[in-house]
Amino acid sequence: MTRSDTVSIRHMPLHIGRRDWLLMLLAFVLSRVLFYAIGYFGAMHYNVETDLVDPIQQGLLDSVEVEIPQIFCQFDCSWFLGIGDVGYDPYPFGMTTGHGSNWAFFPLFPMLGHALGALLGIGTLKAFYLIANLSFMTALPLFFLCLRQLGLSLELSRFGVLLLAFSPYSVYFIAPYTEAPFLAMMLALFLFGYRHQWLGVAIAGILMAATRNLGVMVVFPVLVLAVQEYGWRELLRFGDRGLRVLLTLWCIPLALFSFMLYMHFHVGDAFAFKHIQLAWGRILDNPFEYWWDGFETGGRKYYLSVVILLGWLLNGYLFWQKRYGEALFMLICIFVPLMTSTNAIPRYLFALYPTMLALVLLVRNKPLLRPLMLACSAMLAGYFVVAWVNAKFFVT
Repeated sequence: MTRSDTVSIRHMPLHIGRRDWLLMLLAFVLSRVLFYAIGYFGAMHYNVETDLVDPIQQGLLDSVEVEIPQIFCQFDCSWFLGIGDVGYDPYPFGMTTGHGSNWAFFPLFPMLGHALGALLGIGTLKAFYLIANLSFMTALPLFFLCLRQLGLSLELSRFGVLLLAFSPYSVYFIAPYTEAPFLAMMLALFLFGYRHQWLGVAIAGILMAATRNLGVMVVFPVLVLAVQEYGWRELLRFGDRGLRVLLTLWCIPLALFSFMLYMHFHVGDAFAFKHIQLAWGRILDNPFEYWWDGFETGGRKYYLSVVILLGWLLNGYLFWQKRYGEALFMLICIFVPLMTSTNAIPRYLFALYPTMLALVLLVRNKPLLRPLMLACSAMLAGYFVVAWVNAKFFVT
């Protein structure tokens, strides 16, 4: 997509019609019902066959009650709950090794969960689900508007909504994780950026930086969007528009600096969120070596390396389409985690707006491929949901 292909908001009145709202609502409800049902029955089936068969046969248990809030609370969910209900650890004592800590996780999501849970009287975990689902419901129209803002057709934008609702890694958007709110904030930031509404960009960027450690990196695509719109000379003149962009870039890291200040006084290490990554075996090294070792190791690592390769191809395609801001953020979100490990790369990759944008652009002129892509995406999503609720580590 070239600059001439992009239609500016100033020359194109954008709105979401009734039909599109209905499509988004239907996509949201169907995807929630489908994936929660798959997860529920998948967990019940496998748990009964493995962990609970003997106790039932021995009469120790009369029945098995599986609740959705518990079965989807896997892996990092317990860390978020700990922060929300208790706060940050005073010293490392978590994990089987005893040297893990919740310092690695940023505060906005658990803080919101605790506050909302207390306000509604539903508890922190259920509040996490509420935040995740409300965030994803917000993400659908934001994604639609971003695609329309870039001048894509109404039909293709509607397809984008369906693809996002049934994306391959939809489990991250229905679990009590940060992916759904982070995606909604990211979409809001890019939409404000496309419209040159820098106050909105600053607010969305601050929220991103308070949610995930990579959120602060959004300053770079914001700068790219500003340069593409105004040019370097306009920004370096420090006129009205240049100052707005500069203030936006300064505001975004404030959340990170605040968290670092808190960590400094709480545990004596402003970079505790980074240093504690050693507990998960994340050691800074050559990202290409981590990637290639995945093929040599095989198994789960092989799968992760294949997904990384797919991410690089999609990333290169975005650069080729001259979506430089989006492509740069995607590049950062792949390479920074990869410098320490291949673990969790699919989650980092497919919870990104640029990744979904690249997939939509791939079928921009191929309408016959869209149903096939959507069907394959939904099937993969169901598979990963079952793997998730049964704590299969490759899906983290």
